[in-house]
Amino acid sequence: MDVRRAAGLSRRLRDGGLRATGPRTEVLGALEDLGGHRTADEVYDLLSTRGRRIPRSSVYNVLASLVGAGLALTADAGPGAVLYEVAGEWHHHFVCKVCHRVTDVPCAAGKPCLTPSGDIGVVDEAQVIFRGTCADCLTHS
Repeated sequence: MDVRRAAGLSRRLRDGGLRATGPRTEVLGALEDLGGHRTADEVYDLLSTRGRRIPRSSVYNVLASLVGAGLALTADAGPGAVLYEVAGEWHHHFVCKVCHRVTDVPCAAGKPCLTPSGDIGVVDEAQVIFRGTCADCLTHS
């Protein structure tokens, strides 16, 4: 990783209230490089192919701290491994039942998109998961 990129990642970590440790910088960089919605194991595998010796458990812990700091989001795609992505604009997800691809869906009404009925407390987040068949799978069926 070049010095300029490492400095940018370190700054983002500090801005998120985290110490800019080597593992945090590497995991955030790997998640960014992979793009999309990725499992902790995919992040670990990329780091391993790059010769980075970060224990798998540390990758999971770093991802949890990145989510807690608002630098990464979990993509709730239903059953299976948790999917992570670099934090950006708030959005929902569409999960194709055929190819299992997860696609970002812009949120039309801001965050949170849904207002619950009744006084349940303060809502910080609402997620919508759209499920169906994606346009590519419909075209090829």
